Parts: sequence; structure tokens; C-alpha cells
Amino acid sequence: MATDRLHYEHKLEGLSAAWVPRDRLSDAGEQGGRSPPVMNHTKGGLVIFSANSHPSSRELSKRIGERLGVELGMVQVYQEDNRETRVQIQESVRGKDVFIIQTVSKDVNTTIMELLIMVYACRTSCARSITGVVPYFPYSKQCKMRKRGSIVSKLLASMMCKAGLTHLITMDLHQKEIQGFFNIPVDNLRASPFLLQYIQEEIPDYRNAVIVAKSPASAKRAQSFAERLRLGIAVIHGEAQDAESDLVDGRHSPPTAKTSGVLDLRLEIPALIPKEKPPITVVGDVGGRIAIIVVVVTNTIPHEHQKLQCAKIQTVDISLILSEAIRRIHSRESISCLFRHIGLDD
Repeated sequence: MATDRLHYEHKLEGLSAAWVPRDRLSDAGEQGGRSPPVMNHTKGGLVIFSANSHPSSRELSKRIGERLGVELGMVQVYQEDNRETRVQIQESVRGKDVFIIQTVSKDVNTTIMELLIMVYACRTSCARSITGVVPYFPYSKQCKMRKRGSIVSKLLASMMCKAGLTHLITMDLHQKEIQGFFNIPVDNLRASPFLLQYIQEEIPDYRNAVIVAKSPASAKRAQSFAERLRLGIAVIHGEAQDAESDLVDGRHSPPTAKTSGVLDLRLEIPALIPKEKPPITVVGDVGGRIAIIVVVVTNTIPHEHQKLQCAKIQTVDISLILSEAIRRIHSRESISCLFRHIGLDD
């Protein structure tokens, strides 16, 4: 099931040809269509860096660079023997718009240090602007005070701003209020249009389904999906007592629905399971006994190793919206069109 067919450009009107994949650009040129805008990559232009030292985490950066027609900037990121992070920028960034793409790997703390050190290196090299592209914002769950804990999201936001970040692009923050922790512009993009498109195009008879929220806390987001798909919604309350118990409180749910999508607030993914199987059991063995047809995720974080272990995982590519956001910010254009089909509860 190829994910390259999952394009979002036909849902957004008025976008430039720079958001269309290269194969479509070449077809349009052969048919005498308007040639796509060319970005200025040289004088006062654009530089894209991949901040992650792990090879599997650079895949998203490569996809974004290919869509923009820009080669990734030359940078060396590695770990010393004592586990210190060392970053060496190997090209001039003076007076340029720098975009640093950082995908969160398994070692989240090393990932953060790589980003902070690279941002500071670009700042001291007189870059005109430094935009961090962090699809999954780490420590986003620690955005509230619990007992004697701390609000780590605020700490991380302050560290990024202090290092020299001038703009942040992220996706599906755990709480929208995290944007207020920054004193720089934050663009919180959404992946829901891509997931909805996947459901509509790849799932047969999806209208005979119900969207299930795993807890009341995720009910609003599940309702947003259900309204746009015109499906019923159910909310899980409490815990399953045994394998046969069904604690789903169906609201506006068709009684004959055969499949259900469980919206996990932590993973931000819909998972398809038979209705007769209690949705609460999705926490178990996804690749084995549990009757899950497919698990749909985005490539905001690398998961190639998990895909080798579980053939049910399907990936939706979101490099399209990230590359368009980068292009528009660099060109000083509005990005409001990227939120045109977004619900208030997304």
C-alpha cells in the first residue's frame, strides 16, 4: 500500500505548484502549464539541516528536501566517547534562512541537545533566521503541574528560545496551550487531513464504522474525526472487567457497524479493529493475537524498526505539509491555507 498516493494538495485550493510532487510538476511542464516558482537557494536563500545523528531519523529530512528541490546542508553531528554531542556546521549560513529538522529518536535527551547546539551554532554564525522543524515536540505531555513535579514543556521552550530559535514548526501538540510557553512564533500543523484522506481512500466501506475515543479526554478529537467522516462516535469509560465486557458508551453510533476506529490521544493515530472485539484491548499484542487490521501512523518519528516487527503498521507521509510550510515561511507568505480544513478540536 503505497503512501505516495496520499496527497493533500487537491484538498487545499490556491496552493502553488511547489507543493506538488516532482512527477506531477514534470507532467504539468510537458503539457504547457505554468512553470513552478523557483526558490532562491543561494544569496540570502534557504538552508535546510538535519540535526539528528541517527541515520534512520534523517529520512523525513530527505523527503522534505526532495519536495523543495533543496539539498540538505552540510553538517556533522556525532557523539564523543563521553557521550557529549558535537555539532560542526560545514557551510556558510550568514544572512540565510536556516531550517533545522529534528525528528525525535529513542534517545530523546540526545535529540534535544543536538537541536539546541545546532541552533546556537547557526545563531553565532549570523544566520538571518533559525526555524526549528520538530514534528513531534518532546516532553509535550509534561505540560501541567502534577504534585511536586514541574512543567518541563515550559523549560524546553525557554531553552530553545535562549539558544536562538526564532520560529518553531511542529505538529499536533499534546496541548495547544504549549504554544504560549514560547516567546517566538509557533505553527502547530495538523496531520488529521492526511489521516482522514487515508480512511476515505484506503478503507473499504468506511462509512459502516464508528469512531471510538479511548477515554473522555480524547472525545473532542474523536468527535472532530467523526463529524468530518459523518460517522458515529463512542467513548470508553473505565476499564474492561474481562475479555467479554463491553464498556463502550455509544453515542449516535450505528448499531450495525462492523469496524471501529480507536483514537489514541497519545499516539494520535486511528486503529481499525472489529466491533465485537473490546477496543480497550488495543494495548496488547498488536502484531499477534489482537484482531487489529491496520495501525495507521505518520512519519513524524522514525519507526522503520517497528514496521519490520509488525506488518500491520502503515505510514502516512506528512512531508508534504512540512515542506509547504517551510516554503511559505521562507517566501514570507501566509500559511493560513494549511489550516483551511482543520476543525476547532483538532
